[in-house]
Amino acid sequence: MQSLPVHGRLRRKQMSVHNLWSCSAALAPVVFLCFAGYSLQLRSERVDGAIPGQKDRAFLQAHKTQNAWQPSRPVAVHAASIGEESSREIQFALIVPGFLGDANDFQELASDMTKAGYRAEVVPIAWWHWLPCVGGRSMRPILERIDHAVNRVLANGLKITTVPEPAYTPLDFITDFASNPGGVMKVGGSADPAEYPEVHPSGADFTAESRERWSTAAKDASGGARIALVAHSAAGWISRLYLSPVSYGGRTYDGACKLHSLVCLGSPHFPAESIAFSALKYLEQCGGSGVPASVRCLCVGSSGTTAREASEMTRGAYKMCGAELDDARADGDGMTPLFSALAWDDAEKLKLEGVTHAPAYPNFGPSAELAKRRSEGQPWYGSAGILEQWLPWLQE
Repeated sequence: MQSLPVHGRLRRKQMSVHNLWSCSAALAPVVFLCFAGYSLQLRSERVDGAIPGQKDRAFLQAHKTQNAWQPSRPVAVHAASIGEESSREIQFALIVPGFLGDANDFQELASDMTKAGYRAEVVPIAWWHWLPCVGGRSMRPILERIDHAVNRVLANGLKITTVPEPAYTPLDFITDFASNPGGVMKVGGSADPAEYPEVHPSGADFTAESRERWSTAAKDASGGARIALVAHSAAGWISRLYLSPVSYGGRTYDGACKLHSLVCLGSPHFPAESIAFSALKYLEQCGGSGVPASVRCLCVGSSGTTAREASEMTRGAYKMCGAELDDARADGDGMTPLFSALAWDDAEKLKLEGVTHAPAYPNFGPSAELAKRRSEGQPWYGSAGILEQWLPWLQE
């Protein structure tokens, strides 16, 4: 692996209590909140042929993959049906959208994975489900959705075609937005995850009784079968919390008993100074930096967008992730610097070149440059020519 950039310290700004947008700006430029910018429904149209795409492949002609992971043995083109699966490691994946990401934007990836022989569905997360977590607050509202989706899939014997959305009302959202602990405003009394009060996310499917019911149903129906997670962006390190036996906000998820693999696509894993990474720092301080013994993990990152030549949106995102912007080695996918994407030491790693962070960006404002490159055919992690580079790792 190439040497990594010097890790910088992100200067924190003063917050305004009444302005959520300014709270977000303290973590990075305002536009970082829409690095899954399509999530705010300001989506640009997807480029024709992006998946599968001739444009993607043409773009890659000038940006060849380097240091790519290679399968250690022949890989089957098609997965066996669930009924024929001899192993408890089932070829079925749940895709987790990244911060402010929306499930709708990952349906094409799920479809392409399924067509390639690896069944996939998307965890039903809408962009606005992330809002109670903005500002470095607890990620339990998202962790509950991941856990519920995993249990529903296993409880249905993996015959599920669409993961049902958990029950969640406008009042549940308001309650979570007001009470979810941590963050720059120190909701609940502290910004330190070790000091979070035990505040459980709202929603009828997230009560202790409902969780126990679905967990038992999953265990009884699955016969010990485990599935995979494919996590985009921040969902990668959030999924590490889900895998670990570390108690977080009053609950231990210990998801390794339900998962056999985790793929992180453009996920920042370096515990930078930004409060946005407080949960990741907490996880590592509690001994959760390693990969669970029974789980395989792959970090996928890309270079090709250097900080020195990038837009202010990219520079702000890189700085938030701990990069020194004056370092010539500060390079990445336009939102996550490569060193951070590969910073989970115990995981396997796949380094790509010329891949952009997200499937789409708003084609105006700070993200216009990223949108332009995407429209010109730059592939993202789920594009056809890129998917075929990391999917075999899951199929091994």
